[in-house]
Amino acid sequence: MRVVPPVVPIAAAGSALKEAAIGARMLWRGVMTWKAAPRTMAWGLVPAGIAAIILGAVVVAALASAGPAGEWVADRAFADGSLPHGLLRAVVAVGLVGAAALVSIYTFTALALLVGQPFFERISRELDANDPTLDAEDPEPWWRAALRGVAEWARLLLLTVPLGLVAFVLGWVPLVGAVAAFVVSASLGGWLLALELTAYPLSRRGIVTLAQRRAALRGHRARAIGFGAAVFVTFLVPGAVVAMMPAAAAGGTALVRSLPADPARRVAAPHGPR
Repeated sequence: MRVVPPVVPIAAAGSALKEAAIGARMLWRGVMTWKAAPRTMAWGLVPAGIAAIILGAVVVAALASAGPAGEWVADRAFADGSLPHGLLRAVVAVGLVGAAALVSIYTFTALALLVGQPFFERISRELDANDPTLDAEDPEPWWRAALRGVAEWARLLLLTVPLGLVAFVLGWVPLVGAVAAFVVSASLGGWLLALELTAYPLSRRGIVTLAQRRAALRGHRARAIGFGAAVFVTFLVPGAVVAMMPAAAAGGTALVRSLPADPARRVAAPHGPR
């Protein structure tokens, strides 16, 4: 069964906010793929469910340790029962949960893509099936792609840890700390998610390695972050992460197809913006 992807217009050069909004709409296109091809999308539920169990364990551990960690820090700064003590305890607890969310959401996505590589590749391939400019065969064997995926996951995971610490520290800023920490987590986490979720469609376009994906998306960073941040936010909704994972994979393909540099777009609009 072939899925005919929706036509994605090339946006004129505009503000970063407009580009981010276009990226966020790519996730909605991925969600709509559930309606167009429910059987194809259902293949992604099994690996997403397995990864969600691991994610749930991490989140539960973070929630369980957030309170005691906040209490421990607050006890060493202020007298127990005072207003500053209570505020610091809450700030530390919220910051810890936010940092854990950033790390766990990225880990969930990478793990789901790794465990369910054949399933998510099938979803992405079906969305690209009507594109005559792409090769039907994958550019590298699945086992080599899996090994490379593990190495790339480890490299990006090392990056999420300091990003999580940044979000944790920002959470300490009075009044605007929680908002700033969330924005940073969603933006930086969104970029990492975009790098992961575009791996399959970009590999069919000859863009295989992590460095190549970064270079391909760097010129469209706002659009990529808008897409990844939308995925990040939806993954925070309890119970939605499993059903949204196939949609996120489909949205990654829609994002690639929306880029002006995509081969399908050059055929459709040779004079479009580069």
